[in-house]
Amino acid sequence: MPYCEVTLRSRSCYVSSKASAKGERKMKLWRKLFGKSRAEEKPAQSPMPRSAAQRDESLDERINRLWEDARKLGWSDAEQEKAVRIYTELLTLIDEQSTTYNICAIFRNRAIAHRSLKNYDAALEDLARELEIAQKRGDRMRVMECREITEETQEWKRKAEIQAGGGDKAAKFHALEEQGHRLWGSGPDFDKAFGSLFADLENSDPDIRAEASRLLADARNALQRVVSIYQKCLNSDPRRASLAGRVLGRKIAKGSDDMIHAEIGQMMYGISASFIPCSCVHCGHLNRGIAAPPGAPWVPYYHQTDDKGAYAIPVLCDHCGREFFVVWDMDPR
Repeated sequence: MPYCEVTLRSRSCYVSSKASAKGERKMKLWRKLFGKSRAEEKPAQSPMPRSAAQRDESLDERINRLWEDARKLGWSDAEQEKAVRIYTELLTLIDEQSTTYNICAIFRNRAIAHRSLKNYDAALEDLARELEIAQKRGDRMRVMECREITEETQEWKRKAEIQAGGGDKAAKFHALEEQGHRLWGSGPDFDKAFGSLFADLENSDPDIRAEASRLLADARNALQRVVSIYQKCLNSDPRRASLAGRVLGRKIAKGSDDMIHAEIGQMMYGISASFIPCSCVHCGHLNRGIAAPPGAPWVPYYHQTDDKGAYAIPVLCDHCGREFFVVWDMDPR
């Protein structure tokens, strides 16, 4: 179950045996003074008889049962609709300030259920709420994860809108999807699909460029070839190396505007490369995940329309599609 949370209780949550014993002593004293509490008194007549299990179920037990019921559900539309109902009920039972239960996990899982049903706006609302709570609590890891999932959900929503609109662009997206399927094979079909998608990294339409990049990054064999192109062309064909580097960069920097240092690049792709953000000199759009030498984040850089400088990287803007250069006055290699 991708991105779904499997743990409901907060990590720091535990029940103190001393606190439990203290509570029992208080209850015994209350009984001695006043007899049975109103909570223990049986009603004279129950309008709707319930089973013993239902009658004795505590709030904690109900919350845990609902959580486990949701976790057992599959990915059919009917089951995901049921999951949405369960998570909605859980949100009515648990206070957002609770330290016992992880409220962010419920928002996350309901968002994933909404997304599987193609209710993208509802999913984005839940992710925004999760992000807000995580930021207030200073949970940096969850903030990063939430931003990544949010960006991915926005991509899915945009793709659905394009396909629903029909026309040439929708047909192109269908062709991209077919080529993406071939990336999971091998031989001539793989080579042809890879070549076509790599060429679309220079397409005039930003949505097509982004989708081609995503497909190349998601298929393992294609990703390995992209890494190979980056390493092979780094010194001989900077533009081709830059296109390959952006595929790697968009994947590793998804949801983050920060620099990605070389240690992460080595761990993810086995290459000595950092990934930096830089705004387009033409339209001002922030381009993230620009592949650069390992020392690039430590040396001041800027953008310009030409490559004059000690070291320069050509970049095709994600938004306007025009080329600009990231330039260093001191060689960062």
